[in-house]
Amino acid sequence: MAITIGNRKISTSLQLTLSFVLVAFIGSLVLSLPIFHQPSTDVGYFDHLLTAISLVCVSGMAALPIAETYNLAGQVVALLLIQVGGLGVITILNVGIFYLNRRLSLQDQYLLQQSLSRDTNRNLVDFLLSIYKFTISAEIIGALIIMYDFVPRFGLVRGAFNALFLSISSFSNSGFHNLYTDSLEGFYNNPLILLTVSLLVVSGGIGFSVWFELSERVGRYIKSRPRSLKLAFQHLSVHTRIVLGFSAAIIALGTVLFLVAEWSNPNSIGDMSPGLKLLNAFFNTTNTRTAGYTSVNYYELNPFTKLSSMVQTIIGGAPGGTAGGIKVTSFAILVLLFKSEIQSYDHVVAFKRIIPSRLVKQAVIIVLFFVILLFVGYGAILLTHPHLESLDILFETANALGSAGISFNTIDYLNPFGVSIMVVLMIAGRVGPITLLLGILQRRNREIHYAETNIFLG
Repeated sequence: MAITIGNRKISTSLQLTLSFVLVAFIGSLVLSLPIFHQPSTDVGYFDHLLTAISLVCVSGMAALPIAETYNLAGQVVALLLIQVGGLGVITILNVGIFYLNRRLSLQDQYLLQQSLSRDTNRNLVDFLLSIYKFTISAEIIGALIIMYDFVPRFGLVRGAFNALFLSISSFSNSGFHNLYTDSLEGFYNNPLILLTVSLLVVSGGIGFSVWFELSERVGRYIKSRPRSLKLAFQHLSVHTRIVLGFSAAIIALGTVLFLVAEWSNPNSIGDMSPGLKLLNAFFNTTNTRTAGYTSVNYYELNPFTKLSSMVQTIIGGAPGGTAGGIKVTSFAILVLLFKSEIQSYDHVVAFKRIIPSRLVKQAVIIVLFFVILLFVGYGAILLTHPHLESLDILFETANALGSAGISFNTIDYLNPFGVSIMVVLMIAGRVGPITLLLGILQRRNREIHYAETNIFLG
């Protein structure tokens, strides 16, 4: 969707960023209306703006508690902002334009194709509709499961709405809830809620293209005669193999590290039974990767656990899904690059396939982009808030950039400059990798022929 100001065309990557900002601004205006507030609400517009930005960026770092601030209508608005942010503003806008004009321009198809991590624009609209069907189905199934606990707890109407809110928020990896609790700490001994939320978070963050490929293979298995799992699931794409393999490895390793570090900590899982320790370690690990729900008080965790959590937050989920972070594929490429160098390969190799050098460069740029943003934001807040705990500030900035939203409420003690830094990090963390990648892809390749030189390393 080409947009011009005067004679100058706005780049598609900038359109993506502006679309998020515009939706957040409109959402803040709506949420600031008194008709959407609880009777006791008395807060300024800036707090509603910060909350709206957090909702659209699905970062979970709200300035205002949803249940205590907004009435049922306001909570519905918040839920819509989460859904829009999770699926992507640019996707929804372009599908709307398609049904109005019955066509998509090549430029619009290109933008959507890249934002959804596809290598083709064929059947693009069908793919988008499949995303919505899959999303709605997953959220409804999740809500029905959660209702089994919430309806007896809150009543039919409120229980059903709370279940739907939590399900949509979980699938969108936003970390928001409309419960009068500290995140999900009150459900630390409830396997139904913790496992359902964890599965929704993983489902939303693993990427739609991965789910559709797996769905196609399941259909192939059902139709095949004789049925063979090996034949049905062999030759999965390298992308799907990397996403599934590295996601499983990160979750497993994160769970083990959480258990090792917190096993005897009475302020987290130290007093729980072994089964509950494992459940809570798994839950907090899966939610560290950009969802942001917690079942323990993160402020009381050991420093090592906080550091491990920050690393997982920055890695995030898979591309083409609802999670944030640098994406597990970018992290995987760096690991494979290291492995290839150790093995003295000329190329980066994965599953007996060569990863193109342009993808390796893009992964390195995205990781550098995140690291630079993290330490610039962290340094700026540290410089202007020397009285705050340095590890808490780093944890807060990492969660804002990684769209996880696990917070020590440090943002309540920031001055306007510090809050502005956090807002920039939330927006950059949500749309930054996509806009950066689009900016790279839209540039024409320039061949440069200079003599080689040598630089000493180490």
